[in-house]
Order: sequence, then structure tokens, then C-alpha cells
Amino acid sequence: MKRIATAAASAFLLLGTAAHAQQQSAMSPLYGELGYSWLNIKGNGADTDSGALRGILGYDLMPNLAIEGMVAGGTSSDSNQGVTMKLHDSYGLFLKPKVDVGSNVELFGRLGWARSNVDVSCASGCANTSGNDFAYGLGVNYKINQQLRVGLDYTHLMDRGGVKVDGVTLGVGYHF
Repeated sequence: MKRIATAAASAFLLLGTAAHAQQQSAMSPLYGELGYSWLNIKGNGADTDSGALRGILGYDLMPNLAIEGMVAGGTSSDSNQGVTMKLHDSYGLFLKPKVDVGSNVELFGRLGWARSNVDVSCASGCANTSGNDFAYGLGVNYKINQQLRVGLDYTHLMDRGGVKVDGVTLGVGYHF
């Protein structure tokens, strides 16, 4: 009887340790990304190129769908035809459908809403522009390991008030 009790206790201990180790190796559905965006801003007869720093916090709802919050802040401005433009800030909320295509490569899309504020200055008294708009994008991630990835994406942020903002972002992501 003592041997059966000892064996049962050992089995429960072993199974409990294995289950605990399995729980620790499971990844959280939460992830973050940080990237630099090369933006194209068109408006007021000018076509300018500027930059922004972008952060994303995401949550995997299921293997092929995530929800993301995005915030970006302008880092540089550009002038063309006497008009200077810079993204002041942008923030948004996106659904991210995604699919693994093998060899650690993930293709994804972004569909959602963004609010962008653009600083505009010119000799004729141009006004700053801000607006809410449908936002979308496409991209690819390369998974370096289970937690770390690098990505490249195109995102269209705004086309309101005669100003259009879109760009390409190179980023690094980490799955917690």
C-alpha cells in the first residue's frame, strides 16, 4: 500500500512539474513593435517626404487574427514648393489578418481607423490638418525566433482635407 501511495504521489508530482513547464513555455498573446516610418505627405500642391517613430501594441485573438493599437510621432519635416509638412502625431486601432507562409515568414494586412495630425506651414498661411480616416496596410514579418521578428509594411493613414499620408515602416517586434 505504501508503494502504491509513493508511486501515485511521484506520478502526480511529475505530471504537475511537466504541466508547469508547459505553461511557462507557452507564449503570451501580447506583442509589441517599434519601427521607423518613411512617410510621404501630399497636400497644398506639395509632395514631401518625412519620418516618424511608430509603436504598436497587439493582441492575438486567434492564430490568424490580431487587434492592434498604434501610435506614431513625427521625427522630421520636408519642404517642397514653399510648403513644409511634418506628421505631428497619429494613432489608430486595427484588425490584423495574418497567415504563416512557411520558412518563418508571415504575411499580414491591417484594416482600421487612424487619426493623424499634420503640421503644415507656407508663406500663404497654410493651416495644420488633422483628420480621422479609414486606414489600411500590407506587410511581411520574418520570425528570427519564437519571440523576435523584423518586419516591413506599407500603411495608408489619411486622405482628408486635401492631405494624404502614407508610408513604409521597418520595425522590430517582440512577442511577450
